[in-house]
Amino acid sequence: MRKTGSSLNSSAITRREAIRRAVVFSTGAWMAGRLPGARAAAPRTTFGDDGLHVLALGDFGAGNDAQLAVAQQMATFAKSLDRPLEAVLALGDNFYNKLTPDRFDAHFERMYAVEHLNCPFYVVAGNHDYGTASYDFQQGKLQMQLDYAKANAGSRWRFPSKWYAVELPDSANPLVKFIVLDGSYWEGALTPQEKIAQRRFLKSELEKPSRAPWLWMVNHYPLFSESADRGDNATLIREWGPHLQQHPVALLLAGHDHTLQHLHVEGYSTSFVVSGAGGARLYDIQAPHRGFADNRHYGFVHIHATTDYLQLQFIAATGECLHAFRRDRAGNVEVRPLA
Repeated sequence: MRKTGSSLNSSAITRREAIRRAVVFSTGAWMAGRLPGARAAAPRTTFGDDGLHVLALGDFGAGNDAQLAVAQQMATFAKSLDRPLEAVLALGDNFYNKLTPDRFDAHFERMYAVEHLNCPFYVVAGNHDYGTASYDFQQGKLQMQLDYAKANAGSRWRFPSKWYAVELPDSANPLVKFIVLDGSYWEGALTPQEKIAQRRFLKSELEKPSRAPWLWMVNHYPLFSESADRGDNATLIREWGPHLQQHPVALLLAGHDHTLQHLHVEGYSTSFVVSGAGGARLYDIQAPHRGFADNRHYGFVHIHATTDYLQLQFIAATGECLHAFRRDRAGNVEVRPLA
């Protein structure tokens, strides 16, 4: 892992055209992907070309049967892939309730089988990781997670700081660059000084050149969501929205809302992905009007990245692919029909 720059070369198309292409795609396939009666299928595991595989899941730290089911399906799916996983993005709420030292072993190291998930888990801070809520209050809960990464260099648990940047597979020949951020702008989480420091970090990262063809942003909180309880996050839209509109960020990956979602929003070329169904109680959703949203299944997201395209699959703990889409470098998004 290396902290490094994340700005890409300018695209040959205009931002206006990129936005148009991102939101104009096969409406029939898009609708089929989000209707309650849509038929699921087995996920694709063989791709026949170069590239790398990444999984993303959030809100997984419940220590319950649902977390175990998702973890087991992740291992089963990874075993069937045509090449080993490059990374897992752990999108926050890594441990609900009280965190004790033994939980790192029980609810992480052994929960996510090393045999088939033998790759770095890049960790994000979620609201429950701060331990500030009255129902799971615990001082120092987030620092315990940072300290565990520091003290266990050989662990798959990678959490160097609240914000950091990674190039995959490495900085010498990067295919993907992602920037991890902390969206905890509420009282009791990020301090005013930390907010300023993170803003400076993000601006610096976006302005640095990178040879990676893909740029992602990763944090716990979605900017846009079809969840009934929360909906869109006005604070983060104000904080990060202009960066998304000014830079070629292909994906914004988040958790927090306990659902699986793939949204496109007018004015943005970014594909917004929510993978918050890792084990905690699933949330209600409103009628989705900006894309795919599912609250009936626990699960995770698979990303296959090549130089020319990204392909994402939303996979249930039962092994079904609920939704899939492909995005190319120009910003064209095609929802893939399920077999």
